[in-house]
Amino acid sequence: PNSSAPAPSPPAAAPNPEGASGQGGQVVPVGIRLNPNGRDIPDVAPQLLGATAIDMQPLASGCGFANLEALLTGMVATSVQLQIRVEPSGEITQVRPLQGTGNGAVDDLVSCVVRQRLQLQPASSAGIPQLTDAFILDARIQF
Repeated sequence: PNSSAPAPSPPAAAPNPEGASGQGGQVVPVGIRLNPNGRDIPDVAPQLLGATAIDMQPLASGCGFANLEALLTGMVATSVQLQIRVEPSGEITQVRPLQGTGNGAVDDLVSCVVRQRLQLQPASSAGIPQLTDAFILDARIQF
């Protein structure tokens, strides 16, 4: 077999010392892809800098959600698609759910958590970082 290229290993599950209940849920970035309706498309798409799971619990109160457990009761793991605006710094300043969790409050929380925590390698054209909102972040929400 051709062993020159290592096979992509499945993403390792984030260590969860609190046990598998995942207190408060996590947002797990999966990938970034071009929005078919995107305009001003840069030469190089923004990139995930290591897809680490983001714990929602520590960020919930700062996002305006005091009672996270009540909010997440009955939620099941799901995938979301978020249109993102990525600054030349790699910061995400706008998040708009295209396909959400089905719960508007949870969508708001996910959007807030992504804005606060997820730093990307910015899009660029001719080597210069560019502002772009032409991309969609796919993420898994785990509870």
